[in-house]
Amino acid sequence: MTSEPVLELNLRGLHLSAVLANYKHALADHSEPLPYLSHLIALESSKRHENGVRSRVAAARFPTIKTIESFDFALQPELPKTKLLEHFDGQFIAAHRNLILSGPPGLGKSHILSALGLAMCMRGYRVAFTTAAELLMKLIAAKKNGTLQRYYKLLDRIDLMLIDELGYIPFDREATDLLFQLVSQRYERRSIALTTNLPFEKWTQIFPDEMTATAVIDRLVHHGSVFGFSGQSHRLRTRGKSSKNG
Repeated sequence: MTSEPVLELNLRGLHLSAVLANYKHALADHSEPLPYLSHLIALESSKRHENGVRSRVAAARFPTIKTIESFDFALQPELPKTKLLEHFDGQFIAAHRNLILSGPPGLGKSHILSALGLAMCMRGYRVAFTTAAELLMKLIAAKKNGTLQRYYKLLDRIDLMLIDELGYIPFDREATDLLFQLVSQRYERRSIALTTNLPFEKWTQIFPDEMTATAVIDRLVHHGSVFGFSGQSHRLRTRGKSSKNG
């Protein structure tokens, strides 16, 4: 067997698909071996990063793909843009910190949450997106099935949990106890970013037990940043303009 088939066989065995696809073409552009090899490895690294991002985005299960570049900060003039954007470098995850986006519906909180998750997928972090209601239904189901600890261990592999719409639906004691356990397990170990339509003083509308509400807030805020959204719903504003134009 000549050297070329052996090389290609080894490249396939090592799963170096980018090198395999480009080594002949790149050879024409480089006369020295080191730049040639460096170029091929750079191509392989780029391809693997791209595949990794694609895999992490799919695993995160975003309802829609949003970017921070498409968010109109002019609609939230009181939001500290610079401070919020600091979270997009991923350091808050490395420090096991949390992020809470609070305010009425329709102001872009879910957009920011999804955009943050996408940015973290691109930085190599494992991300999961869920609504609060969906998360608690899965926790309750896991408890009934006897797989709760296994599910907690599965969630523990996630670097950043994105929990959307906390506060839209009140929960019973069983559900809030399970949420408290999840928040406690991630405290100072993993990060949570969530959106809520309720200020903290009204979290007793979500949690039937005031002590549980206080304990959850304490763990989220102790190593966390809180950003408040205000104003009229973007969707209602757009609908109002459409009605006037019509």
